[in-house]
Parts: sequence; C-alpha cells; structure tokens
Amino acid sequence: MNVRGVPRTRRPLPHRFRRRAANPLRRRSDRCQSWLGTSLLLLLILALPTIPTLVARDVYASQMRALHEQSAQRHRITAHVTADAKGSSAAGDTLQRASVRWTDATSAIRTGTADVPAGSAEGDTVLVWVDGEGRPAKPPMQRDEALTAAWFAACLSAAGLALAYCGARAALVGTLNRRRYARWEAAWETVEPRWSGRLRG
Repeated sequence: MNVRGVPRTRRPLPHRFRRRAANPLRRRSDRCQSWLGTSLLLLLILALPTIPTLVARDVYASQMRALHEQSAQRHRITAHVTADAKGSSAAGDTLQRASVRWTDATSAIRTGTADVPAGSAEGDTVLVWVDGEGRPAKPPMQRDEALTAAWFAACLSAAGLALAYCGARAALVGTLNRRRYARWEAAWETVEPRWSGRLRG
C-alpha cells in the first residue's frame, strides 16, 4: 500500500523477462535434440582452439628433433661434377641431379649422384650434402619446413574436428528422426482406421 492507503499493483514485467510458456507441440525428442546439439556445439567450440594447438606443438617438436638430428649427421663437402646436370631447370628448379666425385676423410675417391646447382656442367666444383656414412643426402630440414608441417597438422586436426561434429550431429538427428517416424507410424496405425471409417466395415 502507498501513503494514501491505496493498494499497489505490480507492473507487468517486460516481454523479454517473462517466462516463456511451454510449447505444447515441442516433443521430448525435440528438447533432446536441442540440448544435445547445443552440447556438441559447445564441445566443438572448446576443442577447436585446444586440440589443433596441441597437435601442432607435438608435430613441431618432432620435426625440430629430426632437424637437429639431420644437422648433426649431415655436412657439406666439395665435389666435382663428372656429367652435366639433368633436370627441369626451365620449371624454376634451383637444383638438379648430377654425377659427382669427391675425396672423403680417408682420402678415398668416391662417386655418386647428388643435387647440384641447376645448370652445373662437367668439371664444375660444387658443394653437396652427405650423411654420416659419406653418402649423398638431402639438405637438413629447415625450421620453416617444421613450421609448415605443424600448421598443416593443425589445419587437418581442425578439419577433422569439424567433420566429427557434423557426423555426430547428423547421427543424432538421424537416430531421433527414426524414432519419430516409428512413433508416427504406430500412432497412424491406431488412428487411421477410425479416421477413414474402416472400423465400421
């Protein structure tokens, strides 16, 4: 009551604060689909920034270990080209394959096929990479390659999460729809004879 003794009336709440009335057409399966779909979406939102980051970190660490191992095992030596380099230099390649000859640490003359600068001719002196056993090898991995592998793994894992979400949601909707159709069919078998008048026959 106010100061004049008149009872106060409560003002109705704005529409946005009113509690929504239950929808009589909303089935239990509809509520289940809504809650499970929301839960799957929340899981996807939580997993997207986390799992790809962890995958990228593991891949980068693995690639960096390989980089350090290759850098420790491989080194460059001076060799002489014994045949003109062959390859598609016109396509923009900076390296081509060629036969080379070099002298190893024991003063033994060795030969092999290695990557040399494009356009190298017989008799040119080049630097080639060899492994710990003195065999021609590819250059050690670079840090940029490790970063690229990590990013690629992160993108693949993110795409996998998105596909898993789509698959789980499709499976959920498909399962609920099959149950709905089964219930509708059972209900129709009960109602249809009365509706069509076949019971009178």
